[in-house]
Amino acid sequence: MVYFSHMTDGVNVDIRMRWAAYASIGAGLIHGVAVGLHADHESLARVFMALTFVQVGWGIIAISRLQWAVVLGGFAINGTAVVGWILTRTSGISFISGLEIAEKPQPADTLGALLAAAAIGASLWAWHRRDVPAKETLHLNAVYLCSAITLCALWSVTGHVHAHVQDVALTDSGLIVTADGVIVSPSTIAPVEISTSTSTVPALLSTSDSVATKKKTVIASPSTVANTTTTTVNHSHALTTAQALAAASGWPRPYDPAYPIDFSGIGGVTAEQAARATALIQSAQRDLPKYAKVSDAEKNGYVSIGDGVTGFEHYMKYSLLNDGRVLDTTAPESLVYEVKGTVKTLVSAMFIANPGTLLTDTTLVNYAGGLMQWHVHSNLCWITVNGVPKVVGVTNAAGACSVGALQPAGAPMVHVWISSHVCGPFAALEGNAAGVAAASDEERVDLCNKDH
Repeated sequence: MVYFSHMTDGVNVDIRMRWAAYASIGAGLIHGVAVGLHADHESLARVFMALTFVQVGWGIIAISRLQWAVVLGGFAINGTAVVGWILTRTSGISFISGLEIAEKPQPADTLGALLAAAAIGASLWAWHRRDVPAKETLHLNAVYLCSAITLCALWSVTGHVHAHVQDVALTDSGLIVTADGVIVSPSTIAPVEISTSTSTVPALLSTSDSVATKKKTVIASPSTVANTTTTTVNHSHALTTAQALAAASGWPRPYDPAYPIDFSGIGGVTAEQAARATALIQSAQRDLPKYAKVSDAEKNGYVSIGDGVTGFEHYMKYSLLNDGRVLDTTAPESLVYEVKGTVKTLVSAMFIANPGTLLTDTTLVNYAGGLMQWHVHSNLCWITVNGVPKVVGVTNAAGACSVGALQPAGAPMVHVWISSHVCGPFAALEGNAAGVAAASDEERVDLCNKDH
C-alpha cells in the first residue's frame, strides 16, 4: 500500500490538501466563466474575476503546502464565496450591481459553491490529520471528482445567457409630469371608432334578462383593431429592476389611510418618487370624496360600465380618456365603488393614460419607481347600451367572448385607493379585473396573488 504524506523542502505535503486545492481551482474556473456571462455588470464581473484569481491562486499554493496560514487563507477565500452564494440566493447583495435581487439557485453557481465548501472542509481535514498518512488513491479520486464537478458546472452554462432582472426596454412618448404631479401628454389623440355587432345580450353575469342593442361605437386605442373572437396581448413577463427591488423588500404591503403614508425600507424607490407617490395618495384622499355618492358622480358625467356583480363597479367619464392628462385627482377617468348589496362605497379611482400610451412608457414606469405598476385589461367583453359601453363578461378559455365583443386592450391604467387595501395604495383589482402588466402575475407588485 502506498501512502502520500512527506516533507518537501521543509514543507509538509498532504494528499488531503490536494482535495482542497483541486476543489478551489474548480470553483475558481467556474467563476472565471461567470465573468463573461455577467459582462453587462462591470462591478459584478470584477468580483468574479477577483474570485477566480484568488481561488485558483490559493489552489496552486495549497497543492504543495500544508501550513496553518494557507489553511486560514483558504477558509477566508472560499468562505467568502460560499457566504456570497447564500446571500445571492436568499436576500441579494445591495451594494453589488447585478446582485441586488435574490435569484434561484442554478447548477453552475450551486456546484461552484459546493466546491468552495469542499475546499474549506478538505483543508481543515488535512490539517487535523496532518500526522496520519493518506492513501495515494485519494489523490486520483480528488482529481477525478473535482474535475467532473467542474466540467458539469461549465457544461450547464454552455449556450446559456445569464438572466438577471433587467430594466425592460422603455419608450418615450414625450409625456411630462407637472408640478402638481399630473402626467400631461404633448397632444391629445383622437378616439378611433370601433363597432360592435348587433346582438341580444344578457345582463352582466347575473340574470337571463336580455337587452336588444344596435350597432354602436366605443372609444379604443389608435393602431389597434377590434376582434370579436380572440385577441393577443404581448408582454415581456419581466419586472423592472426597481419593481424587483421593491418586491424583494416586501412590497406590496398593507395600506391604511388612517395612518401616515410610509414607504421607508422599500427598495427601488428614489426620494423624489416616494414624495410624488405620497402626494398622489394625499391628493386622492382630498379630492375623491366629493364623489362618495354615486348620484354626485353621475351628475358629473360618470356612467357605470355594469360590472357591479363582481363586487366592484367602475364608473367612467369617457370625455376624460382623451384629455391628455392622467393622475389628475380632480378629474379621474374612472371611479371604483365597492358593492355590497344595495350599498356602493367609493374605494378608489382608476386613472387611465391617453390612448396609444404603452405600458413601457418611461414617464409612467418612473413616476413612482417600484411602488407602482401600470396594467391594461385584455379579457373583458363589451356591448354598448344606449350609447354607453358595458362589460358583459370575460373571455373563455379559448380567449373568445361568448357574449359581446372583445375590444382592444386599451391604455395603461393604475388604481389609487382611498380605503384600506391589503395590497397597498396602488393595488389592482384581482381576478377577472386584474388585467395584465409587463410582468407575470406571480411577479406583479400591484397584486397579492391570493384571495382576500
